[in-house]
Amino acid sequence: MLNAWEGGRVSASSLYGSGLRRGFANTEKLSPYATVNLGVQQDFTGPDKAIWTARLDVLNVFDTAYQLRDGSGIGVGAPQYGTRRGIFGGLSRAF
Repeated sequence: MLNAWEGGRVSASSLYGSGLRRGFANTEKLSPYATVNLGVQQDFTGPDKAIWTARLDVLNVFDTAYQLRDGSGIGVGAPQYGTRRGIFGGLSRAF
């Protein structure tokens, strides 16, 4: 977390996956993938004189499509994909 301004914070993270095993007897592996996540948060005093926090996060900023499993391999029955871009907001109050 980096302090950007009074009561505010900016965050960034990245996730890298080298690819899960696949194929006959799990002898192969899927392609690697990487995603980037960003967030911003601001604390402020609300009309009730309490501390409120507003937050906005964007997951998978570049909307990278990636496969976690392809349905092959030992114990895998169906293909699975990673999360596409998601935008989330929140408002919370400290008490």
